[in-house]
Amino acid sequence: MKHPFKFWRVLPLVVLCVVAAFTMTSCGSDDEPKGIVIDYYLNVEEEFLVNGSTALTARYQNPKTRMQEAIRKVYPTPNATGADEAVFAACEAEYQAYREMYTGYPDHFTCLFRLIRIVKDGSRIKQSDEMRVYVYDINPKATNIED
Repeated sequence: MKHPFKFWRVLPLVVLCVVAAFTMTSCGSDDEPKGIVIDYYLNVEEEFLVNGSTALTARYQNPKTRMQEAIRKVYPTPNATGADEAVFAACEAEYQAYREMYTGYPDHFTCLFRLIRIVKDGSRIKQSDEMRVYVYDINPKATNIED
């Protein structure tokens, strides 16, 4: 006895296949590792303060922001080779320029952050190395300390 083909009998199987296809495919997210890349970032240990407070910081340029811009200027996108010398030179030049720009002001500027070099595999950090510590202590006030 022949059974004629009935579409409604196959419909649940088709729906199951479509749902499985949608759930098992990638939607363009960063699921797959993109390989080893080297990047640089600043780890802030002490935030930018003017006269020991954050109240006046909006009046002046933030040294961390300027340093990040200097890094991205010489190393705009992370790659597998890195650019240690260029990043280090850009950071040193920015550090000196910032100190010279605000030396002699009546306000006391302080900040401390670390330049970190990281090796990433996709979104996972495989290695982290500190390259330099930047201590900003511009226009310190004289203290009267007697022993």
